This record gives sequence, C-alpha cells and structure tokens, in this order.
Amino acid sequence: MNIETVLEKVNKILPPQPAVKFSVEKGNTGIFDNKIGGVPYFPKDMAYPCGTTGVFAGQPMTLLVQLNFEKIPHIPDFPTKGILQFFVSPDDLYGMSAEQSEMAEQKDFRVIYHETILTDETKLLSPDEIPQYTGEEECFMPFKGEYRLIPHEPETVSPTVHDFRFEDAFVKCYNEIADEPIEDFYDLDDEIAEPLYLSVTSFDAVIGGYPVFTQSDPRFDKRFSDCDTLLFELDSVYLPEQDLNILWGDMGTGCFLIPRENLKKLDFSRVLYNYDCG
Repeated sequence: MNIETVLEKVNKILPPQPAVKFSVEKGNTGIFDNKIGGVPYFPKDMAYPCGTTGVFAGQPMTLLVQLNFEKIPHIPDFPTKGILQFFVSPDDLYGMSAEQSEMAEQKDFRVIYHETILTDETKLLSPDEIPQYTGEEECFMPFKGEYRLIPHEPETVSPTVHDFRFEDAFVKCYNEIADEPIEDFYDLDDEIAEPLYLSVTSFDAVIGGYPVFTQSDPRFDKRFSDCDTLLFELDSVYLPEQDLNILWGDMGTGCFLIPRENLKKLDFSRVLYNYDCG
C-alpha cells in the first residue's frame, strides 16, 4: 500500500490550506505589535471586554493574543488590515466554556476586530488606564509577561489526523485502492497509522492551515462543524534557555476556529474556542 497515494487523494477532499506561522520571542512589545499578552491596542471610546460568569463576571478580561494584519503577510480570506484581538477571563479554564454546547459563545472570551487602526495614541488607553482585575480569586493564564510574535512567509499546510474530517476522507481514499478495505482509522496497521501521527509538525503559533489538538477536535460535535477555518492557534512553548514558558496545562494547545464565510465578511461573532492539555 502506497500511503502517499492515499494522502494525495485525501488532499483533493481536504485541500492544503495557506498558513502563516509565527515564532515566539520573549521581550517587550509596542501597543500596535503582534504579541502574546502585554498592553492591548484599545480605543478609549470602546467598552472594555469583561467576563460574564462566576467570580470573573464583570471583571476585565486579559489580552491573550493581538494580531496586526498590516504587519502579517496576507493569505486568502484573512484581513489585509486592522487589528484582531483575543481576550480571555483568567479563570482556571482560561476563559473557555466548561459547557461544550457554549464553546462558541463569547461569554468569558472575546474576539475583537478593529478594522481601522487609530495612530493617535491619545485616543487609546494607556498602560495605566487598562482595566485590571480587582477580585480576590487567583488568576490563571498560560503564560506570564509578554512575548513578540514574529510572522514567517506564507506556506501551504496539508490536513492531518487531528482534523475531524480526516478519518472519513482517509478511509474513503484508502478503500479505493486497498485490497482489504477498512471501516475506520483504527483498523490500520501500526506501521501505517503511527507515521501519520508522527508526521504532524509542531509550531509556536499560526493562522490558517489546519489545527493540531493534543486530545480531540471539538468539531466532532456537529454543532460546530461549520467552524471550518483555523483563525489562530497558539501551542505550548517551553524553552527555559530562551525564557519561553507558554503552557496550556501540560503542553496542550489553544485554538480559535471560525466559519470561512464569516471570516470573509470580517464577522467574528461566531468563533469556537478550545484548549486541551497534553
């Protein structure tokens, strides 16, 4: 069995997608920069995002990631300008809903898009004006401090075994050329299945392409199957010698997925947010 032939057929069902990967560097960031943590770009005339449930209800969220698309190489269907931000409540789930049915409801996380970037900093919140948590509960985030996000040139990323659509596509394509058909992915011999898992390359952060999960794709729940596009993913990065310490639990991943048609319209009201532990 030539698995490469099978994967070529899979790519016709799940076409490789353009992506921009980022490197993460420890360091101070500017208010307009691509970054993890730090002081967000935020106009004074906008309502600052706050949590809605539990002890963090009414408390300001924390900036998880900021993307300035004027400083990122363009890939199809993603913005060409503006700043996109991901805020989360610093609870023990980093703002992710504990109820699976509510994982696309922005109750304790918020995705905010500023289509026009104000360059007059007097119209923006200063570091001292950013609302801060005033409660007594411990705050949790996957990192401390701030990190720079360094974008690379776009590349094309093939689907992986992590994607909820991969198994059906693979089984269909495998059975088209196999002497002995299989019913599901787990019928494969280990010498075929293991390289497919091992072939998944790691990255620090990415927009576009296909997501990677340390557990399972939440889109197996059909309520979220329309969230077909990886808006942003941040993986755990632990390199003490480089002062990098970003951990989603035990070396997990955090990702945001959106319907592509919504992305094209710059409509970020429906975004599926998931993080899982290693």
